[in-house]
Amino acid sequence: MHEMTIGLVSHLVGDYNLGCSALAISNIHLMDAIFEEHGVRPHYRAILPEPRQKINLKAYTTLEGFTSNNYSYRTYPRLKATLKRPSLIYRSNAFEGCDLVVDLCGGDGYTDNYGMVRLLAESLAIEGARAHAVPVYFAPQTIGPFNTKAGKMVAKRELGRLSGLFVRDGRSYECCFSLGLKVPVRQVIDVAFALPYEKRSLHHNGKINVGLNVSGLLYSGGYNHKNYFDLSFSYRDFIRRVVERLVGNDDVLVHLVPHVVAEDGGEGGVDDDYSVCRELRQQYPSLILPDPFSSASEAKSYISSMDFFSGARMHSTIGAMSSGVPVVPVAYSRKFNGLYDSLGYRYLIDAKAHLSCDDAVDMFFDYFACRDELAVGVEQARPVWQAALERYKQEFAEMVGLL
Repeated sequence: MHEMTIGLVSHLVGDYNLGCSALAISNIHLMDAIFEEHGVRPHYRAILPEPRQKINLKAYTTLEGFTSNNYSYRTYPRLKATLKRPSLIYRSNAFEGCDLVVDLCGGDGYTDNYGMVRLLAESLAIEGARAHAVPVYFAPQTIGPFNTKAGKMVAKRELGRLSGLFVRDGRSYECCFSLGLKVPVRQVIDVAFALPYEKRSLHHNGKINVGLNVSGLLYSGGYNHKNYFDLSFSYRDFIRRVVERLVGNDDVLVHLVPHVVAEDGGEGGVDDDYSVCRELRQQYPSLILPDPFSSASEAKSYISSMDFFSGARMHSTIGAMSSGVPVVPVAYSRKFNGLYDSLGYRYLIDAKAHLSCDDAVDMFFDYFACRDELAVGVEQARPVWQAALERYKQEFAEMVGLL
């Protein structure tokens, strides 16, 4: 059996954001299948920027339980240090000896939406790998948008240095086309549809069990606490009104499903779903709030037991759809629209589409009233995403020369 060393950038299976974790676990799961099918024994190398503080990197990067293949880890200098001394990234041994590098960029990090610092940081791995003549491939993700001239310039240069990239929606594909990239670009699907889970039976409590993922980030107004994502209505008011109506219905039991859980309000405190859910449960004691999930797979297993689900964390909604649960995504970014458009699934609340809070609440309960119709839509989408996952496996094998 042929052996290869595969560098995995942005594959943190233990990330506090279960969406990022879901992407990492799912892509490793798919990589395992691809390499086994083509007679390759991979050695995975988890590659990440040097941590800001001292942490147990071995524990943080462990792939134990997520692959049967061997793995190790290495780090490369962070952006701040590299901007002061550019030679650092070229001298780093993080990428040395890899046959190829696969980068997830957090699923939606390759954009200037989060600022130029983040975009440049996401580009560092490309530069580090190129210094050692290692080909870099972007795993399925959102590309763009690029709203600034500088963002477009960096994107065109760095993406043009890839050996190939996969996008998860049509809008990202169009974005790559508009940049005039000469490298292979393939449209497939979000890899989190492949996230392993245990299908749980529906609750036998005589209630309609509704799962509700509340985004702490949107609830707090985004990174600047001032409607950072330019929503057309107050997400906080929307959630409170939805919860009040649901708990006022004796036939309904509401389960809060946090998908980003920052430890003790630490890293990404503004991003934390769990603290917001605790606040809501204090005000509405009938709400069910499970203990923090140990993994993205555990969260998906819990979601799979719901009768109806809604969320603003995209990967919580993918967990619902891919486990057969009628779902209403609350979209705050085009990554939602692009993904669900490609699935032909129209039961979505677009929080940037000039809706009022009244409109959004009415849409939620209109969808809730026709759960059976949504269930049909979920099943009609199944063969679409299943075929797209198979296409990814086949085209990745072709792109990296396994065929």
